[in-house]
Amino acid sequence: MPADVAPQGAPQATVIIVGWRRARHLRGCLASIAAQRCSVRFEVIVALNEPDAELVDELGDAPVALQVLESDVNLGFGAACNRAAAVASAPLLVFLNDDATVEDGWLDALVDAAARRPGAAAIGGAIRFGDGRWQEAGSVIWRDGWTSGVGRGLLQDDARFFFERRVEYCSASSLLVRAEDFFAVGGFDEEYYPAYFEDCDLCLRLAARGEIWFSPLASIRHLESQSTTGTYRQYLMERNHEVFVRRWSAELATRLERRQDEVGIDGALRAAAGAPWRVLVIDDQTPDASLGSGLGRMADVLEELTDDAASLVTFFAGSEGGAASPERLARAGIELVRNDLVEYRGRLSEAITDHLGERPVGYDAVIVSRPHNYERYAEALRSSMPATPIIYDAEAVYSRRIERQLALAVDRFARVGLGDELAAMSHLEAAIAADADAIVCISEQEADFFRCRTAAPVLVNPPLLSASSPSSAGFDERDGMVFVAGWGAGADSPNADGLIWFVREVLGRVLARLGSATLVVTGANPPPNVRRLASDAVRLVGNVEDLGELYSRARLVVVPLRYGAGVKLKAVEALQHGVPVVATSVGAEGIPLGAGVVAVRDDPAGFADAVVEALGDRDAWQVRHAKVLAQLKAWQREPPARIWAGVVHDVIAAGRRVGAGAP
Repeated sequence: MPADVAPQGAPQATVIIVGWRRARHLRGCLASIAAQRCSVRFEVIVALNEPDAELVDELGDAPVALQVLESDVNLGFGAACNRAAAVASAPLLVFLNDDATVEDGWLDALVDAAARRPGAAAIGGAIRFGDGRWQEAGSVIWRDGWTSGVGRGLLQDDARFFFERRVEYCSASSLLVRAEDFFAVGGFDEEYYPAYFEDCDLCLRLAARGEIWFSPLASIRHLESQSTTGTYRQYLMERNHEVFVRRWSAELATRLERRQDEVGIDGALRAAAGAPWRVLVIDDQTPDASLGSGLGRMADVLEELTDDAASLVTFFAGSEGGAASPERLARAGIELVRNDLVEYRGRLSEAITDHLGERPVGYDAVIVSRPHNYERYAEALRSSMPATPIIYDAEAVYSRRIERQLALAVDRFARVGLGDELAAMSHLEAAIAADADAIVCISEQEADFFRCRTAAPVLVNPPLLSASSPSSAGFDERDGMVFVAGWGAGADSPNADGLIWFVREVLGRVLARLGSATLVVTGANPPPNVRRLASDAVRLVGNVEDLGELYSRARLVVVPLRYGAGVKLKAVEALQHGVPVVATSVGAEGIPLGAGVVAVRDDPAGFADAVVEALGDRDAWQVRHAKVLAQLKAWQREPPARIWAGVVHDVIAAGRRVGAGAP
């Protein structure tokens, strides 16, 4: 018996393949299905039209378990699919051409997209030619009824369409459809015999029940139109095109005029996605809460922008090595510009100029986070897109951080250097305030800083993170402390200074009273001065993908920062996971709190007292934990407004403000 590569149990998906006569590519298709890594339980049904007897014999030893349906006559593609769907047992039907080979993870990606997007009636995958060039990243239906594959002919490493989005239709070369929706609309219309336009017609009918989505992570290689000759294929396409136009004339009248250039494709893509704007977002690296440095908040900003199809978002990682995890952004519906910024070292503004030069459509608005990115890219943005407004995402007031660091410095040479750095940053932030078309801050204190320096709108978006929830674990199910950190800023960062202060001034006092205690410190690539702190009591665990799991095991989160600016997201995140926090006044700055929710201590002895109480006194911990949960309920009753879509709308409507020029 052929091996079934799907896990045991009822199938979650039925893969349906139609073969005609000899179907010479079918065995390769089945072999690719058997070879893929797959966690989804599935079955395979092959519907054969006028099958060759030798082919039927070969399928008895196929590399994947399958059910074969034979027809002595050619039912056509649509009718054969309908016949197979009628005997399928899974809630998801996946149509696949016999001249396609699936790439690793293909079925998992389709089923995952369906689970994440319950409003989707159908989801199509990425279709590439045999040499890897794009064949289809979703498709466009024009007013004249003809269609275009998005991205067709682009090179394999061209990632401009590598993100999930709503589309007008996807080819049935690789198409997942919910069985309930498929049968509700009557399946494929068999009038499109034997093939062509039946998938366009199906997607338009399915659109009455749900959205049509494209997922680039479900990829196949497709030979394209291997079952018919060129002349006969052209005849069938023209004949069935007439049927399609007659059937859908009213719907087609709402579509765009056919235009095959990039401007036309982009307009159709926007229309299909329901997104009126294209927005470019620039930050240091792809947002990942586990990396710290405010990247979890940026993930929420991107989520806000893509919710309800408010915008098509492109993310540009502004630092070398920052453009990682394209799959993470692709699932969220965000395009990632894959720049190798190392080649632009010392002249990074050219990277954005080159990117914009490849995009004749341009952007409706740009969001730039962090002052060094504004300094690096604003002039190139203004030069390439002079009418496009720029929004400054002020995730912190950096000059205040330097000012506080200067106040702690004792070395004369360090003080001189910090003084120069403070003057330069103060000048830069003033120039940004003068140039930006809008500014978004995360606290009222920081908003006041910018309001004194600009006539542009300055708004506040409190940094409560969406991807967090409190654990129910109690005192006895938890142990130790956690310090969540990112180390991208290096040895002189607030994280490094705060951790060194805690280990040298606080931890010894805690160990002397409790006998033992453990501090878990996260973050990849800590600098040497941090690595030297590692001991039995200080565990450097590197990057942690699931911070929620870490928080659920911790009794306490410490935020011992002595300088910095802005709301410390590590403190907010800990509270949102229900973990008590001990912080310095800098570590607790700007957090909208009720009385006593965070234990705020600035002296080493007081900080140690608060840590010992939280780690060693069950009753005191439970009181503190109850206050945290009460604060969470207050936040849930009055969650912060989701403002980003409105900011983008207002800035685009107002147009570019005439400021003092880019810094």
